[in-house]
Amino acid sequence: MTSVRRRNPESGYPRGEETRARIIRTAIALFGEKGFSGVSTREIASAAGVPAPSLRYYFENKEGLYQACLDDIQEIALKAADPALRHAEKLLADPAATAEAMIDAYCMILDSMADFLFDTPDSSSRALFITQQKHPSETERPTPDKSLGRRIRSCCTEIVARTGAGDLSAEEVRVRSTTINGQLLLVHLARQHLPEIIGWDEVTSDRLQTLKKIIRTQTTFILNAYRLQER
Repeated sequence: MTSVRRRNPESGYPRGEETRARIIRTAIALFGEKGFSGVSTREIASAAGVPAPSLRYYFENKEGLYQACLDDIQEIALKAADPALRHAEKLLADPAATAEAMIDAYCMILDSMADFLFDTPDSSSRALFITQQKHPSETERPTPDKSLGRRIRSCCTEIVARTGAGDLSAEEVRVRSTTINGQLLLVHLARQHLPEIIGWDEVTSDRLQTLKKIIRTQTTFILNAYRLQER
């Protein structure tokens, strides 16, 4: 991971968290729109309203800024998903937990993912950034912390395994979980085309609630259908 310079109170550059956050928000939007190689640090600085050298002072280089964007997205995603994941992990540690409770916990995880993707500040910019994410260079790439993704996959696959009535292989468990989660990810990845696909020009709070309700209904139906089918 590219290092980031520590704050220096003696420096002439602005060091406030608000300024740093504004640079990151601007970079996420521009990286999302144009990709890593399609935008310069000077362009980011201009859009953020800061002197170009201040980016180097905050982040050392373009890769450091890119990593800061990844870290910011990871932090916001963790804040959104952590309560649901903790609940699911607690249930999975309880041998007496019912299938109904675990299915509900799965739906809570999807709810939290939906909130992160559609109902947090700058969610549209972050969505483009995630979709656009490519190697900054052929030789070195800042990589995001994968722990949150592992936790989500671990909880979802274990719930599928625990609620399934048959003897499922690890591959079957992964495929089932991936396709269930794909309901939400499909809408996320196609968000620029939602006007023609669904008729939504934007995902408002009411529309997000509709999306979450439909995904919860379908997820519950799918997991319960597997239980009945395999008995």
